This record gives sequence, structure tokens and C-alpha cells, in this order.
Amino acid sequence: MSEPGRYVLAKPVDEAEIGRLDLQHRLWLIQHHGLYSAPISKSSEKRVVDIGCGTGVWAIAFAKEHPDSHVLGVDISLPQPKSAPGNCSFAVADAEGDWSFATESFDLIHSRMLVNSIRNWPGYLKRCLQHLKPGGWLEINDVAHRFFAEDGCSEAESPMLRWWRVVFQESSRKNGINIDDTYKHAQQMRDAGFVDVRERVFKWPVGVARASTHEEKAIGNLQYQNVQVLIGGVTNTAVQHDDLSNMTAQQAQTLAEEAQLDVTENSVRHGYYMHFATYVGQAPLYSG
Repeated sequence: MSEPGRYVLAKPVDEAEIGRLDLQHRLWLIQHHGLYSAPISKSSEKRVVDIGCGTGVWAIAFAKEHPDSHVLGVDISLPQPKSAPGNCSFAVADAEGDWSFATESFDLIHSRMLVNSIRNWPGYLKRCLQHLKPGGWLEINDVAHRFFAEDGCSEAESPMLRWWRVVFQESSRKNGINIDDTYKHAQQMRDAGFVDVRERVFKWPVGVARASTHEEKAIGNLQYQNVQVLIGGVTNTAVQHDDLSNMTAQQAQTLAEEAQLDVTENSVRHGYYMHFATYVGQAPLYSG
């Protein structure tokens, strides 16, 4: 059984993981052309919570962009930002534990990349709905944890695809994570009671070789860096917690190195990419 609040990747306070989380912030800024997709008013005061805030970079940026709002960032490890405006604060909390804030208290609940952290999505979504004001918005930005190749290569030809199955998927399974949960978010939000649910799926290349636009090239370059750090972080954490019953620690580390080299040398030939998605839904205007 997984540990409550266990982070499947490297810990958010790990230096390499801090850099990767900030890199992901840049990826989502490029994709959304801004901090968020939810159709919230920019002119009025808001109460906002960022669940799984990581380094706190999104919460700080939102607070600066909306100086009349109050922004709370929560995570299982307390962020240590160098500076935060007075309207931004942080707290330690488990997204799947008891929430200490009042119900119907937020105008926006925001999250990024929680698919590796949430075991019970229906329960989490119900909790989000309870803590949104009537008419408030939930925004989920996440990765669909499948790794694809444009040329349809097999695992025998791709150490990266092999690593994804035998290390990443096995570690996720051992920790109670369903890597396909992202694809279920829209329907689960509707089932929880959200209305006006919107879904957008994006194809992000890993590397710039097959990118055709400036935006795709920027995303591909950052995704290449993101995946390289991800491989090392997931492998180290899986080995540390003995999550891999199908191989030794040395075998896992060797495969990770082969996967990193494969991404570097063969992205042009294979055309690696992943799916990411944004889901937005509104709390009904009248809770009754």
C-alpha cells in the first residue's frame, strides 16, 4: 500500500525537481498564453487556492497579477519561495486529507500535474465542489501518462517506451496511481456535480525535431528537459522505495540511462510526444 500523501516523483523540495516544476510552469504559460484558462473576471477580488502548488511559482504569479485577490498555495511540503507578495500565503496540506478551510470559500481552485498524487479522483472532485463558492471554477491541468512515438516503434526499438512501462507504470501502480485517470476527468467532474465542463487536449512534442511552429518548438525544447529530469527522478524514487518488483536497482538505473540517451539521440526518428489536457468546470450557481 502506498503512503498517504506520498509523492511518486522526487520530493518537491529536491533541487532537480524544483527546477523541473518551474520548467513545467513555463510550459503551461506557453500553452495557455497566460496563467489560467478558467473564465474568471480579472476585475473583482477573489479567493484562490492552488492545490499541489509545488514551488509556489503559480500562486505567486497569480497574486501579483491580481493584487486584490487572496491566494493560498498548499502542498505536502511547504514551498520556500524567495519572495511572495502580501496577498499570497502557503500551508502544508494533503489534497486527499481533511481540508481545514471553510466550504464555499473559493472563487477558483487551481491545480497542475496532480495525476501522480491523487488516488481517489471522485472524492477529490467532490471536495473541490464543496469548497467552491456557487459559480466558482475548478481548473485541472494534467498529463495523460502515456508516451507515444510518431513512427509507431516498439519497445524493442525504444528504451524510452520500455522504461515507461517497466519503471514508470509499475511504480505508479505500486502506489495506487491510475495513469489513465486524466482521460476520465471531464466525466468525473460532471458526475461530481460540476456544470459547463470544458476539455482541451494538447499534443506536446518531446524535442524540437518535428515541431513546425515557434510555439511547438518552445514546448518541445522544454519537454525534452522535463522528460530527462523526470526519468532520473522517478527511477531514483522508485528504487529508494522498492517499488520495482520486476528488476533490480542496477537494472532500473541502467534502463533509465538508456532511456535518456534514446530521447536525446532518437527523438527525430521516433517523434516522441505526450498528451496534456486542461479541464475547467463551474460549481452550480445555487448549491441547493
